[in-house]
Amino acid sequence: MNQRVAIGVDFGGTNIKVALVDRDGKILGKRATPSDPQRGSDTVIGEMAALASTLLTESGLTSGDVVGAGLGSPGPLDLKAGTIIRSTNLPGWQNVAIRRELSDRLGLRVYLANDANAAALGEFWAGAGRSGGDLVMLTLGTGVGGGVVHRGRLVEGHFDNAAELGHMIVVVDGLPCGCGQHGCLEQYASAAAVARRVQAAIGDGEESVLASQVTAGEPITSQHVAEAAKSGDALSLRIWEDACVHLAIACVNIQHVLNPKYIVLGGGMAQAGAFLLDRVVKHFKDRTWSLCDDAPEIVQAQLGYDAGVIGAAALAWTNQDVHR
Repeated sequence: MNQRVAIGVDFGGTNIKVALVDRDGKILGKRATPSDPQRGSDTVIGEMAALASTLLTESGLTSGDVVGAGLGSPGPLDLKAGTIIRSTNLPGWQNVAIRRELSDRLGLRVYLANDANAAALGEFWAGAGRSGGDLVMLTLGTGVGGGVVHRGRLVEGHFDNAAELGHMIVVVDGLPCGCGQHGCLEQYASAAAVARRVQAAIGDGEESVLASQVTAGEPITSQHVAEAAKSGDALSLRIWEDACVHLAIACVNIQHVLNPKYIVLGGGMAQAGAFLLDRVVKHFKDRTWSLCDDAPEIVQAQLGYDAGVIGAAALAWTNQDVHR
């Protein structure tokens, strides 16, 4: 292989994914391993570098063929310092200089972004938004991650914490959130929240085809809820519909604040496809204003679980380091 590549690293509390990505957003090689952050930052960052080194060797490349490396990491982050301030998914990690430590190991410049922001950049660069235009992404997983791309660049905010869209309040004095607020979007419309609310309702005595699964001690996922809802299970359909309503409310708010061309829905819950998308679009149309037609296209993410590594690599390809 004789070409230039960027290294993309998607780091989370569960897995580390590392990929070599070309200028067109194509993955040329990829490896993944459990992150197990309790091993400590030194060990985990060393593993990131080791995976990258292995990929380069397998591809017949050297560091001289690499334009740089991008890293998507859980936050909150201090992008100016290149540090993880702390994260609920990374116990014991506090003020970790992850950008410098990875750069030292790789011998390359490293560009750092919030992991959800990196996924949004990936979709903008090589996925649902590649035709151009401002894009906002909502990732529906354990929580609700967010990312905003405006005029081709990530919106990071003065305090480096812009696009925490999962903590947009959609219900006044609603359900408590781990962030300290009440009524956050992710307490109603994340994959975990949908499963949790169905399980809680079954525990309170409501009937559902999923009750036997709960009784057997098997975890419920948003995929189980979607399938049960499709089959006509009243409880699952009610919770699913409620999640779609709250997502639509969030999309209306995004429309008025950011006015993007696209709102992209990704993450595990978005795998339901049209069963999610069609409902969100319907509820959006029922709730948005009629003064003018400036509605964004609400679309499904296209890159799946590769959005993070592709977006991380895009940081290096486009030199997106606003603090350089």
